[in-house]
Amino acid sequence: TLLNKMKLFKINKIICNSNFTKNIVDEEYGINGVVLYPPVDVNKFKPLKKENLIAYVGRFSELTQSKGQDVLVSAFKKFHDNGMTDWKLILAGGVEVGAGVFFEDLKQSIKTYPIKILQSPNFKDLKQIVGQAKFFWSAAGFGMDENKEPTKVEHFGMTVVESMAAGCVPLVFNAGGHKEIVEDSVNGKLWETEEELITYTKDLIHDHKVYKELAKNAKTDCAKFSYEKFK
Repeated sequence: TLLNKMKLFKINKIICNSNFTKNIVDEEYGINGVVLYPPVDVNKFKPLKKENLIAYVGRFSELTQSKGQDVLVSAFKKFHDNGMTDWKLILAGGVEVGAGVFFEDLKQSIKTYPIKILQSPNFKDLKQIVGQAKFFWSAAGFGMDENKEPTKVEHFGMTVVESMAAGCVPLVFNAGGHKEIVEDSVNGKLWETEEELITYTKDLIHDHKVYKELAKNAKTDCAKFSYEKFK
């Protein structure tokens, strides 16, 4: 719009949190943005004694961007019913904004499965959850076309980086900023269907050597987004 063009005359530089964001806003506004990844305090996260635990951290919201916890619950149920009964899933996140009916429906959907929902956890609890988890699942942006609806996929993914620092292997939906954090089959896995998420997780459980390699690389690669790198 003319108003936005007038606003841009007063701005010297546009800084974007990922190349994904840059590509969208550059095309939309006819600019040349600069990518500066947000700093993640990776030194605050450490691997703890690992358990048969899968974790996800993200707000419970159905506002502009769905974090896809319902997709994770659906996938975990299938994962559990397929023989992986000694695993549990923890979903942690804020409920202050936009949770509403979605959050209530999510709680009802858990039934008798080993799934725990942690509302608005403190930082100590978050560090413990990802520290103990072997895998970090994310379905943020699931089912969306990142080119047609870029606001509805993950633009970066700070909690993914935090989980990697804690020694988790990330398995994240293949869209948006996720692809700049996770290199498929190097420091994690990118998936596009529930079936892929389940299969990739089971494959890594059964191939401990590959799992250890991805976890090691994830721990190393998270430094790309550290405070030191940001400075």
